[in-house]
Parts: sequence; structure tokens; C-alpha cells
Amino acid sequence: MISRTSMLKPELLKKMMAESEKKIRVEKESINAINVFPVADGDTGANMYFTIKKIVEEVQNVTDEEKILSAINRGAFLGAKGNSGVIYSQFLIGIVESLEEQQEITINSFSKGLEQGVEYAYDAVMNPVEGTILTVMRKVAEKAAQIAKTNEEIGWVEFFDELIETAYKSLEETPEQLEVLKNAGVVDAGAKGFVHILESWRKALE
Repeated sequence: MISRTSMLKPELLKKMMAESEKKIRVEKESINAINVFPVADGDTGANMYFTIKKIVEEVQNVTDEEKILSAINRGAFLGAKGNSGVIYSQFLIGIVESLEEQQEITINSFSKGLEQGVEYAYDAVMNPVEGTILTVMRKVAEKAAQIAKTNEEIGWVEFFDELIETAYKSLEETPEQLEVLKNAGVVDAGAKGFVHILESWRKALE
């Protein structure tokens, strides 16, 4: 188990990207099935998978750890597809650019990366709407910042457990924030995909 004081190596981020591709490949049809916002075209899961697949393609053959973050950045930029794919790619770009600046991947620096990722994600949308993937990303980043400030003993796996718990709670609240979701009796599709991505990141850390 990786402790809080341990710094994550970029090689582990590479594994996190690979795990997210596996997870979204399995979940993409269930995500497509509940896609009603912003357009009920049933492709949110497919778009997220395409985006993540491109990231993995860019990263998988990189052996120089110093180049892994830039490969993730490049893959996210090139692979962004659809509304959810663009939002997720910008979120990820924000994280890796923040980590490149801070040089060490600790819980503190990762939480700062999440904050910057949220800023990038909101900036990617002309008219941000709450009750979507954006809201869940923001809630997760806020939780990460709180943990970084108040819990010096937490390990990485426990850190992600708390983030995932926060993400699921926020996901369940999306129908109360967006009427189109409530009328359809579903949660936000992009937000569901994002929660699964967090789960895959945690799996990579085990």
C-alpha cells in the first residue's frame, strides 16, 4: 500500500490511464444508455472511451518517465471527442500541467492538480451547467483539498476511497440539479463515466 509520504512515479500514472481504458471499455454501453444531456444521442460512453484510448496509445510506448506526463497531455489534446471527452481531456490536461510544474506527485500536489483540472474543465464549456460531470469533478477536487489540509496520515488508497465516496454522492445528486435528468430518471452520463475513471485509478494504486 502506498503511503501519503510516498511520491507517485509517472509510471504509475501510465498504469492509471491503462486501467481507465479497461474500465470505460466495459462501462461505455451503460453510460451511453443514460445519455440524455446535453443531447440524447447515446454516445457519451463511446466518446469518453475514444478519448481515453487515444491517451493510452500516446503513453503506452513511452519508457522515459520524464516524458509520460507530456504524453498524457498530448493524448488528451488529440483524443478529445464529444462534450464529455473534451471536458475530461481538459480536466486531465490541467492535472498533468500542474504536476509538471510541481515536479513531485504527492497527495498535496495531486490535490492542487485536481483543482487546476476543474478550472480547465469549466473553461472548456461555454455555458457550464451544474448537475453534470463538472459538478462531480468540482466536488472531488474540493474533497481532495480538504483532505490535503486536514489529514496528514492518510495513504493514497484511502485518499482515493474518500474521493470515490464523494464522487458517488455527487453523482446521485445530479438528477436534483438538472431537471432533464430527473424527468428521465437517470444520473448524468458523463459524471457516471468520471466516477468509473476514479475507480480505475484507485485500482492502479492497489
